[in-house]
Amino acid sequence: MVENNICPIGNTLDVFNRKWIFCIMSNIFNGKTHFNEFKQMNPTISNHVLAQTLKYMEEQDLVIKTVVDEVHNKTEYLLTEKGLKTNKILYEITDYFFNELDNSRSDDEINKLLEEYRQVYGIK
Repeated sequence: MVENNICPIGNTLDVFNRKWIFCIMSNIFNGKTHFNEFKQMNPTISNHVLAQTLKYMEEQDLVIKTVVDEVHNKTEYLLTEKGLKTNKILYEITDYFFNELDNSRSDDEINKLLEEYRQVYGIK
């Protein structure tokens, strides 16, 4: 039994304490990299909250913001090495959702979806 005062789960969850972080990271794994794409994929998030969340993700070294077109003020957000390492966490959350929380799909549908997510997250 581990008997120290450090809770790695609690400390990790402190970093991911904002509702939209995992959704945005999943969007990036799925090839979405622009503010408007995140907004389209998560329509209930306000522009203000999305902007704050992206800024927080930059501060936590989960994403890097890159200007791709200065004239039109276009930027993209890409996962850092630290952000890329969340792939297994995101997959496990996805797996848990489909197998434990979503009762609307058949086992075949779930297996097909999970295979797609394994590819998206780079899980072998």
